[in-house]
Amino acid sequence: MFKGIFTAIVTPFLDDKIDVVAFKKLVKEQKEQGVSGIAISGTTGESPNLSIKEKEILINIALEFKSENFKIILGTGSNSTKHVVEETKHFENIGIDGVLLVTPYYNKPTQDGLYAHYKEIHENTNIPIILYNVPGRTAISLSFDTIIKLSKLERIISIKEATGNMLLGAEIRTALPNISLLSGDDGSFLSFLAIGGDGCISVVSNVAPKLVVNLYNAYKNNENQKAIELNKVMIELTKAMFLETNPIPVKTALVELGKIAEEFRLPLTKMNELNRRMLRMTLRRVGLF
Repeated sequence: MFKGIFTAIVTPFLDDKIDVVAFKKLVKEQKEQGVSGIAISGTTGESPNLSIKEKEILINIALEFKSENFKIILGTGSNSTKHVVEETKHFENIGIDGVLLVTPYYNKPTQDGLYAHYKEIHENTNIPIILYNVPGRTAISLSFDTIIKLSKLERIISIKEATGNMLLGAEIRTALPNISLLSGDDGSFLSFLAIGGDGCISVVSNVAPKLVVNLYNAYKNNENQKAIELNKVMIELTKAMFLETNPIPVKTALVELGKIAEEFRLPLTKMNELNRRMLRMTLRRVGLF
């Protein structure tokens, strides 16, 4: 079961290669700050621009830190079912704890097509699967009925719900009390916990892992006022992290904090200077500088 805070970790580059030193430091910090694990090669990790070899490099570094309380998740989702099966099979025995599978983007399959996509992957692989529902990125959303059908497949044990739709989240929680329900929307995370969520795959925790962990723990410990106060900071950081397309702001924040080099892969580019100043002001205001 996936519970707690999982950081959707960035991929640092240096001279168009994986910055191994920077990535190792990032993973080490995440573990030391108490997160439950990391998700490699998701949207925030610039997954469309990573090769199989580069993913292997990232995983091998992360596995050095793996423990019972620090899990490693890998994004292997794409809009080609065959490609997802091949890549998932390639990585499933390397030691990772699960794969994060985004709904097929661009193709815009029907609900029948979505079900068939995940069923095909399930039947041809052997690793825990986290469904990833993020229509803002993919132009397609898993319906409640399709999620219910998919939950009957043995190794589909979790869903990353990034719609921000609390009604859908509550319906999933009520119908599927045993599935791991993870938020993919930092700004509504506290509300998500209130409807029975189990944690978050977070962008904000790249720059403030302790804040997100403390927010989660405060809620779980019934420290409601503390959770509310921490959530105010969470919301402020979330707004800053989405001033532009993710992961541009979060990587820029890590650059400002001196943790990675300022390097993206096209079509992503450096942050607009006005937005960067706003981001810098937020980081200073919440005490990260």
